[in-house]
Amino acid sequence: MSMNIRVIAIAFLLGTLSASAFAHHGWSTYTNTDFTLTGVIVDTRLGRPHDRLIVEAGGEQWNVVMSPPNRSQRAGFDDTVVKVGDTVTMLGNRHANPQTFEMKTRRINVHSKDYDLYPSRL
Repeated sequence: MSMNIRVIAIAFLLGTLSASAFAHHGWSTYTNTDFTLTGVIVDTRLGRPHDRLIVEAGGEQWNVVMSPPNRSQRAGFDDTVVKVGDTVTMLGNRHANPQTFEMKTRRINVHSKDYDLYPSRL
C-alpha cells in the first residue's frame, strides 16, 4: 500500500470516528430534572444507535430517545413489547431546549410493566 493511500485511509478513519463521537452526545443536552411523559405511540424506530419512539402527548409529537438496542434488550425491552397505539409512560430527562419535544428515557412503563433502561440513573 502506498504512503498516500495509507494517509488517506487513516484520515478517513479518524474523521469517521470523530463524527460518531460528536453525534453521540450522551446526556449533556438534557436537563438534570426528572421528567415524566405519558402518551400514545405513533411510530417505533427500534435499532442503532438508540431505540426511539415517537409519542403523541399534549398535542405534540415527542421524540423519545431510549437506549442502544443491546441495553434495551438486557432490560427486557424489544420490538415485541410495544406497538403503535400503545399508551406508555416514560421517566427520564427532557431536552434542555423547551422548544424541542424530546426526552432521554431511563425507565419506560408499558402494559403496567417497568423496563429500566438505565437502572444506575434511577
